[in-house]
Amino acid sequence: MYFRNLVLSAFIIAILAGLIFSAYQAFFITPIILSSEVYEVLEPASHQIEAWSPEDGIERHTWSFATNFLLCFAYALILLSAMTVKSNITTIKGLYWGIAAYLTIFVAPALGLPPEIPGMEAAFLEGRQAWWIVTLIFTAVSLWMIAFQELFYKGIGVVLITIPHIFGAPQPESHGFANTDPQAVEALTTLWHQFIIQTSIANALLWLVIGASAGFLVNKFISPLDDSDDQRV
Repeated sequence: MYFRNLVLSAFIIAILAGLIFSAYQAFFITPIILSSEVYEVLEPASHQIEAWSPEDGIERHTWSFATNFLLCFAYALILLSAMTVKSNITTIKGLYWGIAAYLTIFVAPALGLPPEIPGMEAAFLEGRQAWWIVTLIFTAVSLWMIAFQELFYKGIGVVLITIPHIFGAPQPESHGFANTDPQAVEALTTLWHQFIIQTSIANALLWLVIGASAGFLVNKFISPLDDSDDQRV
Protein backbone atom coordinates (compact mmCIF):
# COMPACT_ATOMS: atom_id res chain seq x y z
CA MET A 1 0.00 0.00 0.00
CA TYR A 2 2.79 2.42 0.96
CA PHE A 3 4.75 1.75 -2.26
CA ARG A 4 1.61 2.02 -4.39
CA ASN A 5 0.70 5.39 -2.86
CA LEU A 6 4.27 6.60 -3.30
CA VAL A 7 4.38 5.71 -7.00
CA LEU A 8 0.86 7.02 -7.65
CA SER A 9 1.68 10.31 -5.94
CA ALA A 10 4.86 10.64 -8.01
CA PHE A 11 2.83 9.94 -11.16
CA ILE A 12 0.31 12.67 -10.33
CA ILE A 13 3.07 15.16 -9.53
CA ALA A 14 4.91 14.29 -12.76
CA ILE A 15 1.83 14.98 -14.88
CA LEU A 16 1.11 18.32 -13.17
CA ALA A 17 4.70 19.55 -13.01
CA GLY A 18 5.52 18.17 -16.46
CA LEU A 19 2.61 20.01 -18.08
CA ILE A 20 3.42 23.32 -16.38
CA PHE A 21 7.14 23.07 -17.07
CA SER A 22 6.59 21.99 -20.69
CA ALA A 23 4.17 24.88 -21.30
CA TYR A 24 6.64 27.41 -19.92
CA GLN A 25 9.41 25.77 -21.92
CA ALA A 26 7.40 25.94 -25.14
CA PHE A 27 6.59 29.64 -24.78
CA PHE A 28 9.78 31.04 -23.27
CA ILE A 29 12.72 28.63 -23.65
CA THR A 30 12.30 26.75 -26.94
CA PRO A 31 12.13 29.99 -29.00
CA ILE A 32 15.50 31.02 -27.54
CA ILE A 33 17.03 27.64 -28.45
CA LEU A 34 15.63 27.79 -31.98
CA SER A 35 16.95 31.33 -32.43
CA SER A 36 20.41 30.36 -31.19
CA GLU A 37 20.53 27.38 -33.55
CA VAL A 38 20.43 29.82 -36.47
CA TYR A 39 23.84 31.15 -35.39
CA GLU A 40 25.24 27.86 -34.09
CA VAL A 41 27.83 27.33 -36.86
CA LEU A 42 29.32 29.74 -39.33
CA GLU A 43 29.21 27.49 -42.40
CA PRO A 44 27.90 23.94 -41.89
CA ALA A 45 29.50 21.24 -44.04
CA SER A 46 27.50 20.50 -47.16
CA HIS A 47 27.51 16.72 -46.64
CA GLN A 48 27.40 16.66 -42.84
CA ILE A 49 25.09 13.97 -41.40
CA GLU A 50 22.84 15.56 -38.77
CA ALA A 51 21.69 13.72 -35.66
CA TRP A 52 17.98 13.01 -35.40
CA SER A 53 15.88 15.64 -33.69
CA PRO A 54 12.10 16.09 -33.49
CA GLU A 55 10.38 18.36 -35.99
CA ASP A 56 9.23 21.75 -34.79
CA GLY A 57 5.64 21.95 -33.60
CA ILE A 58 3.60 19.12 -32.10
CA GLU A 59 6.35 16.51 -32.43
CA ARG A 60 8.89 18.64 -30.56
CA HIS A 61 6.39 19.54 -27.82
CA THR A 62 5.32 15.90 -27.44
CA TRP A 63 8.88 14.67 -27.01
CA SER A 64 9.63 17.54 -24.65
CA PHE A 65 6.66 16.64 -22.45
CA ALA A 66 7.61 12.95 -22.45
CA THR A 67 11.15 13.80 -21.35
CA ASN A 68 9.93 16.28 -18.75
CA PHE A 69 7.39 13.80 -17.41
CA LEU A 70 10.03 11.12 -16.84
CA LEU A 71 12.36 13.64 -15.22
CA CYS A 72 9.59 14.97 -12.95
CA PHE A 73 8.57 11.42 -12.03
CA ALA A 74 12.12 10.63 -10.91
CA TYR A 75 12.40 13.92 -9.02
CA ALA A 76 9.04 13.36 -7.33
CA LEU A 77 9.96 9.83 -6.23
CA ILE A 78 13.20 11.07 -4.67
CA LEU A 79 11.54 14.02 -2.91
CA LEU A 80 8.59 11.96 -1.68
CA SER A 81 10.91 9.28 -0.32
CA ALA A 82 12.99 11.88 1.50
CA MET A 83 9.90 13.57 2.93
CA THR A 84 8.60 10.35 4.47
CA VAL A 85 11.66 10.27 6.73
CA LYS A 86 10.38 13.39 8.50
CA SER A 87 7.06 13.74 10.34
CA ASN A 88 4.33 16.38 10.02
CA ILE A 89 4.98 17.21 6.37
CA THR A 90 2.56 19.85 5.09
CA THR A 91 2.02 21.72 1.82
CA ILE A 92 3.95 24.73 3.14
CA LYS A 93 6.82 22.54 4.31
CA GLY A 94 6.73 20.91 0.90
CA LEU A 95 7.44 24.33 -0.62
CA TYR A 96 10.54 24.59 1.56
CA TRP A 97 11.66 21.15 0.37
CA GLY A 98 11.07 22.29 -3.21
CA ILE A 99 13.19 25.40 -2.68
CA ALA A 100 15.97 23.28 -1.19
CA ALA A 101 15.82 20.93 -4.18
CA TYR A 102 15.92 23.92 -6.56
CA LEU A 103 19.04 25.23 -4.82
CA THR A 104 20.61 21.76 -4.90
CA ILE A 105 19.85 20.63 -8.43
CA PHE A 106 19.81 23.90 -10.36
CA VAL A 107 21.22 26.93 -8.56
CA ALA A 108 24.38 25.44 -6.99
CA PRO A 109 25.58 23.69 -10.19
CA ALA A 110 24.62 26.74 -12.29
CA LEU A 111 26.98 28.93 -10.28
CA GLY A 112 29.88 27.05 -11.87
CA LEU A 113 28.23 25.75 -15.02
CA PRO A 114 25.62 28.27 -16.23
CA PRO A 115 22.92 27.02 -18.63
CA GLU A 116 24.25 26.90 -22.19
CA ILE A 117 22.67 27.57 -25.54
CA PRO A 118 23.66 25.74 -28.75
CA GLY A 119 26.95 26.88 -30.20
CA MET A 120 28.69 27.75 -26.91
CA GLU A 121 32.23 26.63 -26.16
CA ALA A 122 32.30 24.18 -23.23
CA ALA A 123 34.70 21.98 -21.28
CA PHE A 124 34.77 18.21 -21.75
CA LEU A 125 31.41 16.62 -20.95
CA GLU A 126 32.84 14.04 -18.52
CA GLY A 127 34.46 16.72 -16.38
CA ARG A 128 31.30 18.81 -16.27
CA GLN A 129 29.17 15.81 -15.37
CA ALA A 130 31.53 14.80 -12.54
CA TRP A 131 31.60 18.33 -11.09
CA TRP A 132 27.80 18.60 -11.37
CA ILE A 133 27.30 15.34 -9.45
CA VAL A 134 29.83 16.28 -6.75
CA THR A 135 28.24 19.72 -6.35
CA LEU A 136 24.77 18.21 -6.09
CA ILE A 137 25.86 15.73 -3.40
CA PHE A 138 27.75 18.32 -1.35
CA THR A 139 24.85 20.79 -1.58
CA ALA A 140 22.22 18.21 -0.64
CA VAL A 141 24.21 16.96 2.36
CA SER A 142 25.04 20.50 3.44
CA LEU A 143 21.43 21.72 3.30
CA TRP A 144 20.29 18.62 5.22
CA MET A 145 22.84 19.35 7.94
CA ILE A 146 21.93 23.05 8.06
CA ALA A 147 18.20 22.31 8.26
CA PHE A 148 18.04 19.32 10.59
CA GLN A 149 21.27 18.97 12.59
CA GLU A 150 22.74 20.61 15.68
CA LEU A 151 24.67 23.89 15.54
CA PHE A 152 28.09 22.24 15.21
CA TYR A 153 26.99 20.24 12.18
CA LYS A 154 25.23 23.28 10.70
CA GLY A 155 28.64 24.96 10.66
CA ILE A 156 30.16 21.96 8.91
CA GLY A 157 27.34 22.14 6.37
CA VAL A 158 28.13 25.78 5.61
CA VAL A 159 31.75 24.82 4.93
CA LEU A 160 30.90 21.75 2.84
CA ILE A 161 28.57 23.67 0.53
CA THR A 162 31.44 25.91 -0.61
CA ILE A 163 33.99 23.18 -1.38
CA PRO A 164 32.99 22.38 -5.00
CA HIS A 165 33.01 26.11 -5.81
CA ILE A 166 36.41 26.64 -4.21
CA PHE A 167 37.88 24.01 -6.54
CA GLY A 168 35.77 25.37 -9.39
CA ALA A 169 33.96 23.82 -12.33
CA PRO A 170 35.80 22.64 -15.47
CA GLN A 171 36.14 25.49 -17.95
CA PRO A 172 36.74 25.50 -21.72
CA GLU A 173 40.07 26.63 -23.13
CA SER A 174 38.33 29.71 -24.52
CA HIS A 175 34.99 31.25 -23.61
CA GLY A 176 32.67 32.25 -26.39
CA PHE A 177 30.80 30.76 -29.31
CA ALA A 178 31.67 28.48 -32.21
CA ASN A 179 30.44 31.18 -34.58
CA THR A 180 32.91 34.07 -34.26
CA ASP A 181 31.08 36.50 -36.53
CA PRO A 182 30.67 39.74 -34.50
CA GLN A 183 26.97 40.09 -35.24
CA ALA A 184 26.37 36.44 -34.35
CA VAL A 185 28.34 36.80 -31.11
CA GLU A 186 26.28 39.84 -30.13
CA ALA A 187 23.00 38.05 -30.88
CA LEU A 188 24.09 34.84 -29.13
CA THR A 189 25.22 36.75 -26.04
CA THR A 190 21.80 38.38 -25.75
CA LEU A 191 20.08 35.03 -26.26
CA TRP A 192 22.34 33.40 -23.66
CA HIS A 193 21.43 35.97 -21.02
CA GLN A 194 17.74 35.49 -21.80
CA PHE A 195 18.22 31.72 -21.61
CA ILE A 196 19.78 31.89 -18.15
CA ILE A 197 16.90 34.02 -16.85
CA GLN A 198 14.17 31.86 -18.37
CA THR A 199 15.67 28.53 -17.32
CA SER A 200 16.11 29.87 -13.79
CA ILE A 201 12.44 30.87 -13.65
CA ALA A 202 11.29 27.60 -15.24
CA ASN A 203 13.23 25.45 -12.78
CA ALA A 204 12.06 27.52 -9.81
CA LEU A 205 8.47 27.05 -10.97
CA LEU A 206 9.07 23.33 -11.50
CA TRP A 207 10.41 22.76 -7.99
CA LEU A 208 7.77 24.88 -6.29
CA VAL A 209 5.08 22.78 -7.97
CA ILE A 210 6.84 19.49 -7.16
CA GLY A 211 7.54 20.54 -3.57
CA ALA A 212 4.06 21.82 -2.76
CA SER A 213 2.36 18.87 -4.48
CA ALA A 214 4.64 16.37 -2.75
CA GLY A 215 3.99 17.97 0.64
CA PHE A 216 0.24 17.82 0.11
CA LEU A 217 0.23 14.22 -1.14
CA VAL A 218 2.59 12.95 1.56
CA ASN A 219 0.31 14.48 4.17
CA LYS A 220 -2.87 13.05 2.67
CA PHE A 221 -1.88 9.68 1.24
CA ILE A 222 1.52 8.53 2.53
CA SER A 223 2.25 9.74 6.07
CA PRO A 224 -1.16 8.63 7.44
CA LEU A 225 -0.15 5.03 6.67
CA ASP A 226 2.48 5.30 9.39
CA ASP A 227 1.17 8.02 11.67
CA SER A 228 -2.53 8.87 11.76
CA ASP A 229 -1.85 11.91 13.95
CA ASP A 230 0.24 13.78 11.39
CA GLN A 231 -0.70 17.41 10.90
CA ARG A 232 -2.69 18.02 7.71
CA VAL A 233 -3.01 21.08 5.56
